Amino acid sequence: MKFRIIFTFLLALLLPMSLFSYEISFNKKFSKLVSPDLLTTYVNISIENDSERFINENIEKYNDYIKGNNLIEKTHGNFTLSPKYNYFKNTQKFIGYVGSLKYTIKAKNASNLNRFINDLIELEKKLDKNNVKLRISNVSWIISEKLYDNSLDTLRIDAMTWIERYSKSLKNVLSKNCTVKSININKSNNQLIRASQMESLSSKRISNVAPVNSNQEISIEPNFLLECK
Repeated sequence: MKFRIIFTFLLALLLPMSLFSYEISFNKKFSKLVSPDLLTTYVNISIENDSERFINENIEKYNDYIKGNNLIEKTHGNFTLSPKYNYFKNTQKFIGYVGSLKYTIKAKNASNLNRFINDLIELEKKLDKNNVKLRISNVSWIISEKLYDNSLDTLRIDAMTWIERYSKSLKNVLSKNCTVKSININKSNNQLIRASQMESLSSKRISNVAPVNSNQEISIEPNFLLECK
């Protein structure tokens, strides 16, 4: 019995490595540069007055203009009306209301966004400007969801095409047939938006609010598992 165990062990040592199978796991990054295709900004119209009706009527004029404008895409519209107090010696005194209308604004080109902002400023001139503050954030380029998803699809195809070629090339190096057992793709967080700082605008017109458009990297880093035997 002891002789049989020793014989079996020696036989295993003499067997060529090519008879054994094993797995190879590794990561590889795939990326591409994409030119952002959307301009975005944030609009905040704030009105202070002791009349709730005055605030509602004027906010509604801004809201009608924004909602009816077809040059831009508007999302996350939100209106709030809050009481305002002055505090003195632990005593609060009601002094009026603060109404705030906020929107996220997106446009495919600078011309449309410029027209929207200029018209918004012109609207401010026509309305009662008492205690009215029009704030527009710095404009930023972002990658739209459609372009982002299409870019990811392209990178996934690139990754799958590459691993098929690579697995076949290993046969000449390892003298084994290697097949793809699994691909786990985790996308990176690439849809970055520049930090925006709200700033008050005067009544002057704005000729060009678009910043320089710089390419952004979109990448994936899949994990590949190969079985070679």
